[in-house]
Amino acid sequence: MYSRGSVHLLTFVLFAALLGTPGCAAAISPLEIDAAQTAARVKTALVNDPIVGVRVIDVRVRAGAVRLSGRVASPDEARRAVEIARGVPGVSQVDSRLQVGGASPEAFPEDDSRADAARGPAYEFAELEDEPGGFAIGGSIGLNNPRGRAAGARVSISPLVRLGSGGGLGPAVAFDWFDAAPIAPPDAVGDVGRVRVRPVMAGVRYTLPLGRLSLSPSLVGGYAFNSLRVAETGAVERLSVGVANSFAWRPGVSIWVESGRRTAIHLSVGRVMTSPRFTVVEGGRLRERSLSADATILQIGLAYKVF
Repeated sequence: MYSRGSVHLLTFVLFAALLGTPGCAAAISPLEIDAAQTAARVKTALVNDPIVGVRVIDVRVRAGAVRLSGRVASPDEARRAVEIARGVPGVSQVDSRLQVGGASPEAFPEDDSRADAARGPAYEFAELEDEPGGFAIGGSIGLNNPRGRAAGARVSISPLVRLGSGGGLGPAVAFDWFDAAPIAPPDAVGDVGRVRVRPVMAGVRYTLPLGRLSLSPSLVGGYAFNSLRVAETGAVERLSVGVANSFAWRPGVSIWVESGRRTAIHLSVGRVMTSPRFTVVEGGRLRERSLSADATILQIGLAYKVF
């Protein structure tokens, strides 16, 4: 039975041997290094489990997808091994080839194609399809709470776009649409209209993968396309009658939960900052005023992974 220290030592020795061989360092790609590290983490988690740690389980990793092969004593052990592997950071998919009962097979040699052919159709290695997630689209519903004279919590619907699902730095696209009440007289009663703020923003995000969940703080900026709907009845004095487009930016944090192979749930909170210019009726004349329409937006949505 392997200990945690022995697995880490074996991984270190392997990397040292590869990096110390002339010409090998240039041939090792970052993806291969990441796969080896993920395999070591999965193997460590398995061998340190009191139930499945006594089983000989082969671990292979390709693009975040893990294949488990070998024999276990019961279906419960097979399910436990899959759950352990799925909970390791960096694992996006687990393909279980574990067989229940019988003697443990010999460890699979490095040449999968020849080994699988020698064992027959039961051991054919199915190519693990990369988990989709490079581009996903969907929609979200948000609760926003603008501040100041444009205050008034409202619910709005926005498009949802996800670019990439890997860890580290990457591009971010955000819409964060919201509605607010326009400038109105202090004594105004009832509906005085609605300002629709529709920002289209792009920027950067940093993603921290946590199994099937990922945390992504982001900073985006862009242009807000604004429109104004004014109530048909009510006081005209000091009431907004027009609004201009404006620049907008937003710091925020998103949480993505992989709910299925092609679906992901999105939760986010952010602060959209924009200051559109309003045209207001004052003293029988039209005047322009700049108004801070900053809004805190809490969103929940669902995205479909196109590819």
